[in-house]
Amino acid sequence: MRGAKIQVRKVEGFALFSSPIFTSLSSSISRTRLFPFHFLIAFLLVSSAYAAFAQPLAASENAEPKPEALNQLVREVVHNEIENQLHDNSLWCFREQKQEDSKPERTVEVCQTKDGDIERLIAVNGLPITADQMKTEDQRVQKLISHPEQLRAKQKKQNEDGDQVRTLLRVFPDAFQFQCISDDGNIVKINFKPNPSFHPATRAAQVFHHMEGTLVIDRKQKRIAEVHGTLTSEVKFAGGLLGHLDKGGTFLVKAQQVAPGHWDATMMHVQMYGRALFFKTIAVRDKEIYSDYTPAPSGVSLQRVAEFLKKECDNVRTASTK
Repeated sequence: MRGAKIQVRKVEGFALFSSPIFTSLSSSISRTRLFPFHFLIAFLLVSSAYAAFAQPLAASENAEPKPEALNQLVREVVHNEIENQLHDNSLWCFREQKQEDSKPERTVEVCQTKDGDIERLIAVNGLPITADQMKTEDQRVQKLISHPEQLRAKQKKQNEDGDQVRTLLRVFPDAFQFQCISDDGNIVKINFKPNPSFHPATRAAQVFHHMEGTLVIDRKQKRIAEVHGTLTSEVKFAGGLLGHLDKGGTFLVKAQQVAPGHWDATMMHVQMYGRALFFKTIAVRDKEIYSDYTPAPSGVSLQRVAEFLKKECDNVRTASTK
């Protein structure tokens, strides 16, 4: 994948990152998606409001691994995730179901290109779109591919966001303390909580002092399969003058191998609440499900990709009406 899928949206005056994740990720702009950056996108919902290969741990299933062994495992997995994010340039088509706050659920078919993502709406609240909506989608997509510089500009912004995500991910092993919950020899479930000795170098990284949760790792492939986090305390912006996020906010991100040698997000669910400047309420409820991954057409024009995507959507619509 080409970078992390990150979508930036304004919520009551704050720039909040929603998907990967994490988002997720990454959904209507040049979103290149790769887990585990969706779970850091969930972290960024908060922080942006502030300015050895498959070897088992040195412990049996009945003995708790030493903290340093867990930390080393997490470091290796984080390193592998970053390397995959930087060097996996594969492009994919997939289906995304998205429910944001109280808005209708949208189902879209997405195809990635080297210039950015192209998507088409196929259903709203589980019902196929109408003929008029299909015509609107035709016009919107045609306008989009007629201005590839807009796609590239959005992709550039997302690449910059990806740099911030990688910066946070690199400090993750230092920011938390880890404790093994279970280990079946490959799948390792780990609890993480703030490391009191961690001194964040940036304001964005301060969010790590307010979170704890569980991390599920595939040891053999050195990939993150699931992250579930919770805000353990209120997060204040500018000492509370600009607002806060309430204690108890949660996020859940899942990923799996969706094709041989390729991992990607399959689900992201974020719930955050609080207040912003002028007593406006923050309510971020974002649930996204990703499925039906297939390799995207390669070496073809944006027009050809758009035609391929329209054909795929027509096939889905035909199948849904039978």
